[in-house]
Amino acid sequence: MKKSILILSACLFLTQFVFAQKSKVQAAWRNLSDYEETAKEGKPNSDYLNKANEAIDLALANEDTKKQSKTHAYKLRISYSLFQYKLLDEIKKLESSVNDKNERYMLAYGSVDLLDFEKATQELNVIKEIDAKYLKTIQDGLEKGLSALEEEDLKFALAVQQIRMESGNIASGKYKAEKYEDAASYFYKTAVINSVLYETKDTANFYNACVAASKTKNTEKIIEYNSKMVEAIIASPYNYESIYVAQLSKVDSASAMETLRKGRVAFPDDAGLLAQETNIFLQKGRQEEALANLKLSIQKDPSNGLYYFICGQIYENMADPKDKLTGKEIEKPKNFEELFKNAESNYLKAIELSASNQEMLYNSSYNLGAMYNNYGGYLANYKIEKITDAAKRQKENEARAQEFYKKAIPYLEKALSIHSDDRSTMSALRKLYLLTGDDAKAKDMSAKLK
Repeated sequence: MKKSILILSACLFLTQFVFAQKSKVQAAWRNLSDYEETAKEGKPNSDYLNKANEAIDLALANEDTKKQSKTHAYKLRISYSLFQYKLLDEIKKLESSVNDKNERYMLAYGSVDLLDFEKATQELNVIKEIDAKYLKTIQDGLEKGLSALEEEDLKFALAVQQIRMESGNIASGKYKAEKYEDAASYFYKTAVINSVLYETKDTANFYNACVAASKTKNTEKIIEYNSKMVEAIIASPYNYESIYVAQLSKVDSASAMETLRKGRVAFPDDAGLLAQETNIFLQKGRQEEALANLKLSIQKDPSNGLYYFICGQIYENMADPKDKLTGKEIEKPKNFEELFKNAESNYLKAIELSASNQEMLYNSSYNLGAMYNNYGGYLANYKIEKITDAAKRQKENEARAQEFYKKAIPYLEKALSIHSDDRSTMSALRKLYLLTGDDAKAKDMSAKLK
C-alpha cells in the first residue's frame, strides 16, 4: 500500500512539474499580450515585456517545453518586441536634433543595440530545425493569405514579416553609419530570412552583403558571402572576382587560380575576369596565352587602347628576349621581323585610340619611340663577321639604324610634350639628336636637362 502511495505521489509531482513548465509558457504569452495591448495604446509598458522574457527563458531551460515550436515562437516575438522598444527609444532621442523622419530612423537603426534582434532571428532558425511543418504553415500563410492562420500563428507570422523588413533597415542603417561589418552581416541575414520564409534566392541582399563586406577588408567574410552566391547559383562575375582577389590577399594562389578558372567557365565573356586571367599569364610569363586573351578583349572592346598597348609590350618582349637571371639581351628569335612589326602596329593603334587619354598616349608614344631607338642601337652595334662583304653590310646596318633613330624622335618628342619634366625622355632625345646630326636640338636639350 505504501508503495502505491509513493508511485501516486511521484505521478502527482511529475504532473505538477509539467504543469509548472507549461505555466511558464502561459505566463510568457499573458505578459506579452498585456505588453502588446499597452503598445497599441501608445504607452508600451516594458514591465510586462520583461516578465514575459523571464518566463519564456525559464520555459526554454526545460527539456520538455524547449522542444516545442510554440515556446520558440513566443521567444521570437518577445525578443523582437524588446528590440522594437529599444529602437523607439533611440528614435525619440533623435527627435530634437534630426527633423527628417527617414533620416531619424536610419540613424536609429545605425546605433541601436542588436542583441535582442539577434535572438529573434536565431529562433526562426531553431523553429526551422525542430518543426519544419509548423514553419511551412507560416510560409503558406505569408504567401497565400494571413487570414487562414489562427490568431497566435498570425501574430507570429506578422512578427516574422516585420523582422524581415527590419533586418533590411538595420543593414541600410549600419551601412549609412559606415559600420560595414554589421551592415554586411544584416544584409546577409535578410537574404537568409527571405530564403527561409519564401524559399526564394534573395540576390539583391546577398549582393549587398558582398559589397558591404568588401569595405571591411575582412577577407574571410568577403570569401564567405561571395561563395554563398556561387553555391546558390546566383553569382555574377563580381562574386568570382571578389573571391579571387581575397584569396590572393591571403597568399592562397592555388585557391585563387581555381576560383578564376571556375569564373571564366561560368562567364567566358566577362571582361573583368578575362583581364584578371591575362594579368596572371603576364606575371607567369605565359605570353602566348596572355595574347590570346587580349585578342578576345579587343574583339569585345575594339576601341580600348590599353589592350593594344599591352599587346605591343608583349610582342616587343618576345622580339627582344632577355636572360631571366642577368637581364641581358639574348639572340633574337627567327621570327623577329614579324614580332617587331606586330609590336609596332599595336603601339600605333594604341596611340591612335588614346587621343583623349594623355597618360596612355604618353606611355604608347614613349614605348614606341624607345623600341625604335633600341633597335637602331642594336643595328648600329651589330658586328658582322665571316662574310666577304662585311663592310658593306655594316654600312647598310648603320644606315638602317639612322632610319630607326629618326623614327624614334617624333614619338619621344610627343611623350615629352605630355610629361615635360621627364629626364629619361630628355636624355634619350639628346642622344638621338646627336646621333642624327641635329646639334642645335641636342644643345637645347642639354640646356633643359641642366
